[in-house]
Amino acid sequence: MKILDFLFKNKEIFFYFINECNKKYRPGHGLSLYKDIIKKHKENNDLESFLNDEGIYPLIIKTLQAWNMDRRGARLTTVENFKQSFSFNHVKEDLVKLSNYKLQSINNNRQIESEIIGLLENVFLNLKVMESKKRIVGVSKALHFLLPDLIMPIDNKYTTNFFNVSTDLKRELSTFKNIFIKIFEITKCLCLTQNDVDGKKWNTSVPKLIDNAIIGFNQYFKECVLQFNDDAVEKVISVIEKFTSLKSAEKEWYKRLLETQRDKLIKSEREKIRKKLLIEKASKAGITVSEEEVGDYLANKMSIMK
Repeated sequence: MKILDFLFKNKEIFFYFINECNKKYRPGHGLSLYKDIIKKHKENNDLESFLNDEGIYPLIIKTLQAWNMDRRGARLTTVENFKQSFSFNHVKEDLVKLSNYKLQSINNNRQIESEIIGLLENVFLNLKVMESKKRIVGVSKALHFLLPDLIMPIDNKYTTNFFNVSTDLKRELSTFKNIFIKIFEITKCLCLTQNDVDGKKWNTSVPKLIDNAIIGFNQYFKECVLQFNDDAVEKVISVIEKFTSLKSAEKEWYKRLLETQRDKLIKSEREKIRKKLLIEKASKAGITVSEEEVGDYLANKMSIMK
């Protein structure tokens, strides 16, 4: 969690990494479809009218596909199943209630606990987005499309670097709630408002700004590690020091955090190579396996070795 504190130390650092995101992140079809969803929200007076538009449901599924939610072991549900789930257990009614809240307008954690969390729990557990085991990424992205001013999309490649995400449903729900509370705290800490949202590229809402900063940091840090290797940490620290002064003890603490993050990134890249080789080996043997299945196999293997 401390890396997030580092990333959101002040608005200057925050917007530096947002700009890094907007330079390169998914500039094509995925952005265009996402902008269509945001445009649909602006064309409708409220979420109920938005949900009455029959074109919304295939558009959301199509955008999730463009955001890689139907590949590498992730399996999306059908448009029909997705649409039908809005009728289960008051999902649609709870979404309409949640649409009255904006992340930047929530008063405090007490309001989250008393008014918002219960609604989010019900929607998270009952909205049918994924057929595969892991739900948090697909569901959070769908919820962002439905509630762009309240929910941040969670990315398996970027956001989950800072949170331990399990495929167990209860733990996923707990992580989802923890992330929601964390981005609320970031919003309050940086005093983010709608005035910070310029509408350019991916800057569509306060929750998306936070997501963009996380993506931008991860992209920038990965490029530094690949280009500068052991000097990557110093490179990132030098960027931060352009926007804020760091005491020596604070600087050393951040360096250790970034070194841990660097080692984690290197390990992750090696893991990707191992998965790719195993999938290729299985394919040559006439066996079709997903990345999720290979990941489970490697995790079980490591557990046995321990």
